[in-house]
Parts: sequence; structure tokens; C-alpha cells
Amino acid sequence: MSYDIITIPAILIIAYILTYSLYTRNIVTKNFHNKAWNLILLISFIFTALIGTIQAGIIDFEINFSMIAALNYWHTEFGISFFVLIFFHLSMNWDSLKKLITNS
Repeated sequence: MSYDIITIPAILIIAYILTYSLYTRNIVTKNFHNKAWNLILLISFIFTALIGTIQAGIIDFEINFSMIAALNYWHTEFGISFFVLIFFHLSMNWDSLKKLITNS
């Protein structure tokens, strides 16, 4: 089973560039752009955490589950998207992050 470590980030980067260009051309607001990507980040986090929790429960309780490989695949795929989305989130909130780090 191979993972999409190129395809998922490429799709996300293209989508981000598209929405960012819509924002720079004043077709969508910055608020809409940020909220849309924060929502995508939240969905990715929820699915990654949920699948990981299910996997941990299956392993911890030693449940014989035939779809563990499929769960592992989707956990990794959502994890890859989550990793890429973190960089978008940090770039959108760089000023706040910089203030948080320098004022501490």
C-alpha cells in the first residue's frame, strides 16, 4: 500500500494558491479565505485524531479487525494533509505567532 505524499500536498497547494489569488483580486475576503482553510485544517485534524483513537482502541483491546490496514492508510493520508495544512495556517497567522514568540 503506497501513500499519496506528492498528490495530496500538490492538490492542497494548488487549492491554496487559487483561493489566495481570489483573495488578492478582491473576489473573496481575507476573512473568508482564512475561515475556509481553518475549516479544512479542523476537518483534517478531526479525522486524523478520530482514526488514530479508533486504531489505538483496537490495538489496546486486542480486537481482531480486518480493516486495520485501511484505517492505517486513511490515518496516514489525513496526517499528510494535516501536516501540509499546518504550514498554511502558520503563514496566515504569522504576525500573531511572531508577537506571541517575541513578547514572551
